[in-house]
Amino acid sequence: MNDHGKNPFELVTASKLSAEEATGLWCDDKRLDRVAGRETCFIHGHRGTGKSMLFRVLQRDCQELLYPQRDSTFLAVYFPVRDSEFLVEELKLFQSDLQRYIICESQLSLLIVKQLLLIIRNRPDVIPDNCHRAFIELAVKRMSAAYRFSNAPPPTIGSGDLATVVLDLIEVVEVECQRLRDFIGKSLLYASSPAYDGPLFLYDSLLGPIADFFSDRVGVCLYFLIDDGDDLPRTHTVILNTWIARRRKSAVFKVSTMYTYKTWRTRSGSAIQQAHDFIQYDIATRYLEGKGESYVQLLKEICRKRLEQAGVTLPDGTVVDPERFFPKHEEQERRIQEVQERLKKQYAQVFTGRAVRDNVYRHTMSEYLRELKQRRALHSFCYAGFTTLAVLSGGLVRDFIICAQQMFDNASRRTEGEVIRSIPPSIQHDAVKAHADRLLDRIGDSRQKRVRDAGDWRKVAKLIEGLGVLFKQKLLSQDSERRVFSFALQSPPSEELLKLLKLGISEGYFMKGYSAKKEGTGRRALYVLTRRLAPCFSLDVSSYSGYLSCTPDVIEKLANEGPLRRSEDVSSAQIEMFKTHGANEVEYEPLDPGDMEIW
Repeated sequence: MNDHGKNPFELVTASKLSAEEATGLWCDDKRLDRVAGRETCFIHGHRGTGKSMLFRVLQRDCQELLYPQRDSTFLAVYFPVRDSEFLVEELKLFQSDLQRYIICESQLSLLIVKQLLLIIRNRPDVIPDNCHRAFIELAVKRMSAAYRFSNAPPPTIGSGDLATVVLDLIEVVEVECQRLRDFIGKSLLYASSPAYDGPLFLYDSLLGPIADFFSDRVGVCLYFLIDDGDDLPRTHTVILNTWIARRRKSAVFKVSTMYTYKTWRTRSGSAIQQAHDFIQYDIATRYLEGKGESYVQLLKEICRKRLEQAGVTLPDGTVVDPERFFPKHEEQERRIQEVQERLKKQYAQVFTGRAVRDNVYRHTMSEYLRELKQRRALHSFCYAGFTTLAVLSGGLVRDFIICAQQMFDNASRRTEGEVIRSIPPSIQHDAVKAHADRLLDRIGDSRQKRVRDAGDWRKVAKLIEGLGVLFKQKLLSQDSERRVFSFALQSPPSEELLKLLKLGISEGYFMKGYSAKKEGTGRRALYVLTRRLAPCFSLDVSSYSGYLSCTPDVIEKLANEGPLRRSEDVSSAQIEMFKTHGANEVEYEPLDPGDMEIW
């Protein structure tokens, strides 16, 4: 019996989880295997796709619990960019890029070295006992060498055991980070501020040699996990790229991004290149490709573990299956089945063989929704059932958890302390509908966006609302192909439209994919609307069998004016503006580094 006060779907920050908590919730080794190799890797995904959780289980304490019989070949050093202060605006006062590069490289080196030293402080066993003295000598030597041409006196670092020296080194790092911040601040406030005369801690003189030590003496490669790499200032991003371009075998960088990594340029002006300098892994699209890595199955495993940890069990003590915990709307399913049987009889008089099944499959949900509309009851369509909820989350695990958390809380208030073994369909629907409404309402709000052009975001909001209405009209039409959730452009978009589409992709409102052209030559790029918004427009999420093909002018009209007027229903007056195509399974497009550089 579960603890009545515990919600199995409490939202947690991955970096705050203990090793036991993180490994207890982890169930996605396929992703881990793809990024655990000794290659620098950029891990892309929208907010809530599991990038930070992936970084959490890469750390030593989690690796020991996941693989107790295996000696780890790497030591992961986690660096959360958002937890660091970079004084971005103040750095702009330096007129020379060379000035900024030197200052920023020293700062970034110190910040990452501090994270490594904190690991050693908490887990001195990451360095074998017979290597303690060698590490102390190397660290003290490298740290002291930074003061060789500095007017600042070198620090006094103890000569005791590893724990004592590491504490001294952490203090030195904190002092030098503050010295850099003070210099930047004084340069801003005082025009006659003297030139920087402090020590410089560069990659080749500090971080690199320490990584070499771990590789040569300890036998592990250092993995530097740079979480939220988009939030690095541009100058720090250039520095990081420069380090990556060195291809140092002892230092591997794993960088998570949300598609707005600022630049791929290095200090020399060249660009790091895939796959020579790094590989890419796109979490957001990996589980939407349907190639054996089922996103629905992943969520089922996550739910099962959460329910098990919360003690949500049946009377016989077995853990409640997620399919049972989130049941379908039985009456709605019965009515849909009736529509399906009626269509089978109807189409059997017109088609034969597979054509009957195909048309029934394509039109069942459309006909059911049309019946609801005729009864003025379209609002009664219920989004419920585990698979439906999983698909609605659109590949964002966090969105599923947020909705499930709200469902459980709402069910708890209704049951007055009873053990919750399932969430009623009405509660499921209300939660996902409210979540979709909030998401739609926030699209045009630029305040929490990474790119904050309010005018552009208002256009993105109009475009998405226009597409939602368009797809709804298509679903309720009597066309042969009715279920569409994506569109393709018949010609290249303008720069303005391309910018709007990139904005939508960057925040997870669109996915960019492709489908083979009917002509058999090449592929057609598709822009797929996020499934999370389906409840706003009463769209069917069971499958997306087609896409709309249209000119860029039509999409620009939606972005500028919003939904088409009713007289411009796509099933009538506007049909020549759109061509509906049956789509094979959509394959989602890996990101092109050139497309990702922030505009």
